[in-house]
Amino acid sequence: MADFSDSEKGLVIALYLIVFGLLFILWIVSRKIVKVVRHTEVMIIERFGKFHATLNPGIHFIMPFVDSPRLIHWRYIDIPVGASKPNVVIANTDRIDMREHVLSFGRQNVITKDTVQITIDALMYIRITDPKAAIYRVQNLPDSVELLAQTTLRNIIATLTLDDTFSSREHINHQLKERTVRDAERWGVTITRVEVMSIHPPADIKTAMELQIQKDREKRSAILNAEGEKESLIVKSKGTAAKMVLLSEADKTVSIQNAKAIAESKRLAATSEAEVIRIIRNAINNKNVSSTGFLVSSQYLESLQNIVSQNTNLYMVPESSVDFASNISKIKSN
Repeated sequence: MADFSDSEKGLVIALYLIVFGLLFILWIVSRKIVKVVRHTEVMIIERFGKFHATLNPGIHFIMPFVDSPRLIHWRYIDIPVGASKPNVVIANTDRIDMREHVLSFGRQNVITKDTVQITIDALMYIRITDPKAAIYRVQNLPDSVELLAQTTLRNIIATLTLDDTFSSREHINHQLKERTVRDAERWGVTITRVEVMSIHPPADIKTAMELQIQKDREKRSAILNAEGEKESLIVKSKGTAAKMVLLSEADKTVSIQNAKAIAESKRLAATSEAEVIRIIRNAINNKNVSSTGFLVSSQYLESLQNIVSQNTNLYMVPESSVDFASNISKIKSN
């Protein structure tokens, strides 16, 4: 530069400025012409303020200063790592995210059928299926979907009592989705899921409910204890009954065995007596003694033995009877 004259230096500086200016203009024009759309995103292109095309993921070329991306107002939830609460992010962007979005309604005050004011937290999961409809059929898509869900939720809760509200979360989720899905589809949005996160009753009702829950727990505990005692008594009764049955069976078996023993003893005694009678009859027949006389004498001797065993006094009997008894004794001994 020291070898150049002032005019040449000015020319070189002007040349540098022109080159940098051209590069800057080329950079601006390239940004206006070349559009790179990332995966899961689309871009709406307008030509002179009118819808022209929808750019899908990839690289695209548009006419500078004629075509321009449509800016949209969007709101989404961002949950930083380690954060306890999600952050609501509001942004103006020229790209439409086709992934599933989560819309939080915040706490909504609603009134039940029995005129109790409660607070409900709810989440709605949506996904854009028609980007053109999402841009041109509704002014602000996230706010519109949220207001629609809030209004529908109030109408649903107004048909339920407080107890039904606590026990019918699945019903509320289903009804909220069914009643909002048609309007959402007109806006190019699909509602994938609705979740009622929490229901907060007033403080006085909450205290009363906690007391009622405590009483119900105590009642269930008492019922369980009573059922346990009942089962224990039933088991004990069954055990006692089984024991009595076993004892009865044992007594029955013993009685049967005793009866069999007595019967066997009587049978043996009868057999022995029959044998004795047979022997006596044979002896009588051999000695030519009258059977009637023998029976009378036998009964006489038995009576005499009973009398002697009961009394020690002496009795006088006829001699003929003694002789007759002596004869019978001889017959028995023979």
